[in-house]
Amino acid sequence: MQKLKVIHVVHDFLFGGIESYLFYLVQAQLQNPALEITILCCQREEKVANPRIKALPVHILYVPIKPFDIGIAKYKRISTIVSGYDIAQLHIFKPLLLIALAQSGSRVVFTVHTAGAVRREQTFYQKLKAQFQVWQLNKQCHGIVNNSRYSQQYWQEKGLRAPNNAVIYNGVQFNLSVESELVYERYPFLRGKFIVGTTSRFINWKRVDYLIRGFAKLAQENQEARLLLVGDGTEMDNLKKLVDELQLNEAVLFTGFQKNVTAYQSIMDVCVFPSVSEPFGLVAIECMHLGKPVVVMQDGGGLTELLSQVEPGHIVEDIHQLSELLLSLSHLPSDNMAHSGKRVAFAEHFNVLNIEKEYFHYYKTIAAYA
Repeated sequence: MQKLKVIHVVHDFLFGGIESYLFYLVQAQLQNPALEITILCCQREEKVANPRIKALPVHILYVPIKPFDIGIAKYKRISTIVSGYDIAQLHIFKPLLLIALAQSGSRVVFTVHTAGAVRREQTFYQKLKAQFQVWQLNKQCHGIVNNSRYSQQYWQEKGLRAPNNAVIYNGVQFNLSVESELVYERYPFLRGKFIVGTTSRFINWKRVDYLIRGFAKLAQENQEARLLLVGDGTEMDNLKKLVDELQLNEAVLFTGFQKNVTAYQSIMDVCVFPSVSEPFGLVAIECMHLGKPVVVMQDGGGLTELLSQVEPGHIVEDIHQLSELLLSLSHLPSDNMAHSGKRVAFAEHFNVLNIEKEYFHYYKTIAAYA
């Protein structure tokens, strides 16, 4: 049987949603005997910060491209490499890189990982780049994969009309080995507390400040409540100042960056993700698979899209509603099995083995596209 040859083209294996998406998807695709998978990374191998994709049994090629790199020889090399594949799936927008893929003769699929501009500074250059991106994708792509209906609609409203425009949600390889005790060993004072938490990059549009402000009322009324903030980022200092201003130091714990976030999610009684315009929401699915109640904001984009399908009552409009919901949840008895089971069942739809099947069907459609 002739295999369908697919090459994923990425900038780097950075920590974050795109890397997790690719890490999970490639593992599932390697189990499909009808696929041959390769990754083309546009970074020097020795500069790759996150090594876990490198540890997978997948062929990885490295052709480093610097910002605004116009080295024609590099792009010709990439085009030659990609010409040996049926499908090139691009995960980052770089105009010259897309031209190189289009000239290879392979079918080009662009994966949408971004949407929305609220609370994200948009310079004139970024706005112009978005317009040019739409124009180029329309001309040079055989297909577009969006990770949510929200992302699809966002780019269609900007004029994206490329063919084979599909929604395939991100897949998750669920961690079935949860080491909650490791967290309690490190932070024994958390045991027996009512824990509200999040796992996130601490950047502006993740709006962790909303969570801190929303938690403040709960902390006043429930001395056993604790806020567990797992992550790091450019907003860390501002968030710590806010905690100090609200006199929440005794109730809030910053753990910094953690590799095993599932262990921390597993001890949370409520998981809150207040991001705005989130394209998907991988962490929300991971928490639901643990049976945890998840709370998001009305303008959360893909996060809101997901939660509306399983627990719409946990979508809040503002900090006041967030405070009231947290207070309400803290008064309820331990989450019953019916609710937990519903969340787990919903999350299973996003098992990467199921998502891989959707991608395989999509690839076959693209390969046959005239």
